[in-house]
Amino acid sequence: MGSYSAEREAAQRAARGVGGFPALPSGDPLDLTLGEFGSRAVYDSSRSLKGRTVRLTGFVTRGDDGTWYVTRLLVSCCAADATSGKAEVRGADAPPVDTWVTVTGTWHPRSELGSAAAWPPVLDVTSVRRVPQPDNPYEKR
Repeated sequence: MGSYSAEREAAQRAARGVGGFPALPSGDPLDLTLGEFGSRAVYDSSRSLKGRTVRLTGFVTRGDDGTWYVTRLLVSCCAADATSGKAEVRGADAPPVDTWVTVTGTWHPRSELGSAAAWPPVLDVTSVRRVPQPDNPYEKR
């Protein structure tokens, strides 16, 4: 499973509800999973990501319009229940699809919290670094 699976996932995300999240630790850059970044970017009413530099690791996928994403497959139990978590990357050229990267940047708010237009979240990147695929390429939900 990789970019092929992630790109074909139906864009049917049930509203989980906008609300508060626990405080983030101090320090920048802040290492986050794609799942946590996406949840906070789309649903966090306190906008805890605003002004914070974050670092995300995943593989490269592309949209039909040339947009590129850092993506990770999220699992609850096993690969069979995987869904994708992704962030649109702005400000850097895309590495080849399926390349593993660590991107560093700041959250770019868009649209109303909890809305379909808020997904996927956007990251204005300052650096993109190729990295090896982790031993466990999946994120736990």
